Amino acid sequence: MDCANQFLCLHQNAQSRYSSLRRMVPAAFLGALSVGLVACEPYNVKSPPISAQAWPAIKPLKPKVKTFPTPVLRSQYIETLKRPLAALPLLPKVILTTPKETSGQVPVGLLLPISGKHSSLGKSMLQASLLAMFELADENFLLLPRDTKGTPKGALLAARDAIQEGAQILLGPVFGGSAQAIAPLASRAAINMVSFTNDRTVASDSTFVFGLLPEDRVKRIVSYAFLRGIRRFAALIPEGPFGNKVLSDYSKAVSQVGGVLVKSARYDRNHSSLTAAVKNLGNYNARKRALLAKRKELKEKNDERSRLALKRLDKKEVLGDAPFDAVFLLEAGDSVKTIAPLLPYYGIDTRKMRILGINDWSSRSIRREPSLAGAWYVGLSSDALSDFAERFKTVFKSSPHALASLAYDATALAAVKGSRGGGGFSSKELMVRNGFVGTAGLFRLRRGGLVEHRFSVIEVQPDGIKVVSRAPDTFVATKD
Repeated sequence: MDCANQFLCLHQNAQSRYSSLRRMVPAAFLGALSVGLVACEPYNVKSPPISAQAWPAIKPLKPKVKTFPTPVLRSQYIETLKRPLAALPLLPKVILTTPKETSGQVPVGLLLPISGKHSSLGKSMLQASLLAMFELADENFLLLPRDTKGTPKGALLAARDAIQEGAQILLGPVFGGSAQAIAPLASRAAINMVSFTNDRTVASDSTFVFGLLPEDRVKRIVSYAFLRGIRRFAALIPEGPFGNKVLSDYSKAVSQVGGVLVKSARYDRNHSSLTAAVKNLGNYNARKRALLAKRKELKEKNDERSRLALKRLDKKEVLGDAPFDAVFLLEAGDSVKTIAPLLPYYGIDTRKMRILGINDWSSRSIRREPSLAGAWYVGLSSDALSDFAERFKTVFKSSPHALASLAYDATALAAVKGSRGGGGFSSKELMVRNGFVGTAGLFRLRRGGLVEHRFSVIEVQPDGIKVVSRAPDTFVATKD
C-alpha cells in the first residue's frame, strides 16, 4: 500500500471511530481522532502528522462489558479514564489472566515507573499512552502496562512479564540503567525496544533511545546563534558526567559552525563554587583590578578630561566587557533563576550578550527574571505540544509531565505500525527516512538506536515566549 492510500485508510478509520464514539466521550477528547499517524516512504514527501506487579492488558474495543481483572477494553475504560489514576479499578493487586482469544491481536508492552519515587512521572506517561491508544489504535491493539518501580530489577521483571504475555515491541523503560538491564532480554526475544531514556550508551540496533538527546539540542541552539551573528561562545556548566558530555557536545558544535569557544567554567552545586565559577568565566577579578588601576591613573592626572572619565567609571564594578557574545547555561527551573542574576552582578552584562540553553525556560517565574530577558533556548514544537496538553488536561483534569509527550508519540507510532497494513515493528519499518511528526515535533528512528528530534528556538520575553525559529518540518536527505 503506498503512502497516500495508507494515510487515507487511517484517516477514514479515525473518522469512522470518531462517529461511533462521540456519544461516549467529550468532543474535545476525540477531536484528534481525525488525524492519522503514518510515515511516508518516498524521500521527497514531507512527514505526515501523528498526533513487577502485573497489570491487565488494555485493548481498544467495544465488546460486552466484562468484570476485572480480564483484559481492559476501551468501552469499559472510557469513563474510568476521566477519574484520577489512583481510583482506577484495575489498580492495584490485580491477578493477570491471559486473554482467551489472541488471534490477530498486537500486544505492546509499556514499561513505566508506576510505583516508587518516580510514580508521578510514570502515571502521567501512562495516561499519555492511553490517550494515544484511544485516539489512534485499531481493535487489534493490546496495551500491556507493567510497573518497573523505577529500578533496573523491577524493569527486568516487568519486561519479562510483558514478553511472556506476547509483547511484540516494548515501549520504555524511562531510565538508562533500566534500559541497559532489559536490552539483552529483548534481544533474545527478537523484539525492538523504544526506551524513553536520553542515555545514548544504551542505543543499539534493537534498542532505540527516544529521549531528547542533549547533543541535538546543543547543535540547534549553537547553529541558530551563529546564524544570528554570534561568534564568541562561553559556557557555565555543572560538574559531573552529564555536564562533561554536554560541554563536549557544545565545544564540538561551536567548532563545527565556525565559532570560537572562548571560555568555559565548571561548578559544584553550592553557592561558593557557583560564585567562583561566574567570576572566573567573566574574568571578574582581573577586570576589577583594571578598574581600580584606571581610577588611580585618572585621579593622578587631575585634568578636566580625566575628571569626566573618572565620573563615567563611578558606577562600574569592572573595566571593559566580558570577552564573549553568548554564554550557555545548562540549568532549568529554580536553578537557572539562581544563576542568571549572578552574571550581571559579577560583570557579565546580559544586555550586551545572549544567554543560551537547551531546557524549557517558559515558566512565568523564569520570564520575570530581568537577566534572562532575550535569552534563547530550544524546545519542542509549541503548537503540537499545546494541542496535546489541552487534550490531556481535558481528559485527566491535570497537566501532563514534560516527558508525557514522548509516551504519547511512542504509543501512537506503535498503534499505527501495529495496525492493519501498518507494516509491523521490524527495524526497517520503524526507521523511516522521512520520520514522523508527533506531539513532540518531528522525529525519526535511526540505525544504531539513536532517535533524531527537531526543535524550535524560543526567546524569553517578560510577557511570554516567542518562537524565533520554528522546528524544521522535514528531514534533509542524508546517507544513513
